[in-house]
Amino acid sequence: MMYNTAFQPRRRRRNPILSIIILLIFLGGISFFVYKWQTGNVINVDTGATLFIDECTGYVHVHASTSTNQVVLQGLGGIFVPSSHAQDSDTIIINGCDLDMTVPASINLKINADEIDVFGVSGQMNLTTNGGSIILVQDTLKGKSVLDNNGGPTIFQGSIDSSANSTPTFSSNGGSLDISLPNDASFHLKIAGIVDTLTTNFPGVAVTGNSGPDANVGVSPQATLTLDVNGSSVILHKG
Repeated sequence: MMYNTAFQPRRRRRNPILSIIILLIFLGGISFFVYKWQTGNVINVDTGATLFIDECTGYVHVHASTSTNQVVLQGLGGIFVPSSHAQDSDTIIINGCDLDMTVPASINLKINADEIDVFGVSGQMNLTTNGGSIILVQDTLKGKSVLDNNGGPTIFQGSIDSSANSTPTFSSNGGSLDISLPNDASFHLKIAGIVDTLTTNFPGVAVTGNSGPDANVGVSPQATLTLDVNGSSVILHKG
């Protein structure tokens, strides 16, 4: 009978502790990811803060929440979006795009994106898009708000602060404006530029040629509502 006398090295056993540590790290990472996905990316803000989002080549959707001091970026796209606090100001800079977020009901917004939706927010808003859509529902424009759309539709269903220092501007270059205000809205209307068509049920507002005269609607104090248009169709109605 022949035997194999060649040396056979003994196999090393894997260290079970190391395997357990690796497994715990893996499970911890998954748990953290799931937690962030469920709770969102939370950003603490102060009263009177301004959210700043610039050069977004996608969408920004904003909804008011019951929180008074938190902005929450929701969904997978917002989990790891970085943010920073601008020095010497109350501005929060968010470096991201394709965002769904909840914000305090009272906050200022400065957003430049391809598509912007804002629901239930009150504050000064400077919203800019290059041919995309701007949609605001149940919002209140304050201060020197500007909605600037270069060729796309702007839809506003909300109210404007009626104080004398409220000067909201709707700017449209060849796009369309559809503005719905409450029945008791008070404002001084200024129309600058060339109006394609104007449809309104506010008394005393009319277009002569391609321009519209200044008109007073409601009682004092009045905001100054400016429509800065270039070949745009305008719907301005109450109710």
